[in-house]
Amino acid sequence: MARFQRPRTVAEGVYQHLRRRLLAGELEPGRWLREQELAASLDVSRTPVREAVRQLAQEGLLVIEANRGVRVRGLTLEEAVATYEVRERLESMAAGLAARRVDAAARAALDEQLAAMNAVDPADQAEHVRADDAFHGLVARLSGNPVLQELVERLSERVMRVKVLTRDVNVSAFAREQHARIVAAIGAGDEAAAEAAMREHIRTNLRIVEERLAGAGPGAGGEEA
Repeated sequence: MARFQRPRTVAEGVYQHLRRRLLAGELEPGRWLREQELAASLDVSRTPVREAVRQLAQEGLLVIEANRGVRVRGLTLEEAVATYEVRERLESMAAGLAARRVDAAARAALDEQLAAMNAVDPADQAEHVRADDAFHGLVARLSGNPVLQELVERLSERVMRVKVLTRDVNVSAFAREQHARIVAAIGAGDEAAAEAAMREHIRTNLRIVEERLAGAGPGAGGEEA
């Protein structure tokens, strides 16, 4: 029997559209959003826009200020640290499970993804973010744990927001070496080494994020707590 799918409302469509743009960094922190302009650009009434804005404010992506309007919320250091702390636990577990269950097909997929990452132009930040996200998503899939994979995928939107707003794109030789260590440990079936390699990689990225947020003002990705 075919599964029933409830039709998506206009408000839900507006919400998903704005949420994607916010997480991708297309609507920069501090920017003021006008309901009337958003409604006109999306060819909808102001009511679904208002509903979507309210929901996004509840998620912490927008800030509704009385008598002023709606602005895009920046990123706090606390939010970034909390996101990467959870990321470290989930993805190190995924790497360990991937090593435990590795086979020839998994090794080939990892080698292919690693080569694709290394082939990206260092100046292409957007492509680096996508390639890095694909690599970490692959490790989660290779864990063989569907619940863990779902959690990693759901967290990836928050991770993407941190990356975009802080330009956490490490294309150094050391970053490539860290990715290679993760692939080598998983390929060798060394669960402990895979977990450790992924943990160190994410901690390195968090240090980069902390440094960049520490020097950013509210309009540059930082947000006053």
